[in-house]
Amino acid sequence: MKKTLAICSLVLMLGACAQTPSTAPSAPDSPAMTITTPLRLDARTLAAYDWRLVDGRDAQGRDIAALGAGADSPARLAFSDQAIRVLGGCNTQFGGYALKSDSLRIQGLASTMKACAPDLMRRDQALAGLLKGSLAARIGGQPGDPSLALTTQAGDVLRFAGKPTPETLTGSRGVVEFLEVAPRTVACNHPLIPDHRCLSVRERRYSDAGMLLPAAGPWHPLYDTIQGYTHQDGVAAILRVKRYDWKNPPADASSVLYVLDLVVQQGR
Repeated sequence: MKKTLAICSLVLMLGACAQTPSTAPSAPDSPAMTITTPLRLDARTLAAYDWRLVDGRDAQGRDIAALGAGADSPARLAFSDQAIRVLGGCNTQFGGYALKSDSLRIQGLASTMKACAPDLMRRDQALAGLLKGSLAARIGGQPGDPSLALTTQAGDVLRFAGKPTPETLTGSRGVVEFLEVAPRTVACNHPLIPDHRCLSVRERRYSDAGMLLPAAGPWHPLYDTIQGYTHQDGVAAILRVKRYDWKNPPADASSVLYVLDLVVQQGR
C-alpha cells in the first residue's frame, strides 16, 4: 500500500498532529456545547459551528472574486477556545483571537507552506489580507441556522453560514481511531436499502514509535458512513477518524458518527 499523504512524519502524526482535528474542538475540560437562544457572540458559540463563507464583498459592494465564495469547497473558519483556523484554500492558516463587545480581533495568522493551484494560493492571500486586526462581528439567525458577518476596517464584508460541528450535533467529544478499509465493499443488511453494501474495515493501532502494528481484530462491515470519506472501489486505505457517540441518537439512525480526520495511507 502506497502512502499518498505526508503532512507529518508518522510519529508526529500519531501525537502532535492528532491534536489538530478537522473540526473545531470543545473548550478544554468543558462539557459538550449547549447552544443558547438567542445566539451570542462568544467563544462557545463560535466553536460550536463550522463557518463556511457564502459571500465576500468589498467596501463598494463588489464581489471579492479571489475568495471563491461560490466554489464547491468554500473557505471556512474553525474556532476553539482562543484559536482560529482558516481552511479551504491551499494552506491552513491559524492564530489566536480575542472577543470584545461586538468585535473580533485576530492576532496574526501563521500558515502551512504547501504549493497549490494558483486560484487556491490567491484565496489564501485574500483571506490573510482580510482576516487580520480588529473586525466588527455580528452573529445572527437561529441555533440551527446561524450566520456570522465580519467587517474589516476598510469596509469589506465577509458573511459565513454556520454548520454544527460533530461535537455540537452529538453532544459528545470525538475519540480518535484508526480504521483500515478493504479495497472492496461487502454485502450487508439494511432495512430500507435492498442490495446494500458496506465498507469492510478493521481497527489498526500504532506503536509509540509510530510503527503500524499487526492487525489484531477481524474484518467486519461498517454499517455507518464516514463523513468526509469517499471510497474508491479497489482502493485500500488506513484512515484516522474521530468517533462520536450520540447522547440522544436520532430516531432510526445509528448511535455513532464517524468523521474523517486524515487519510494516512491509500493505494491499490
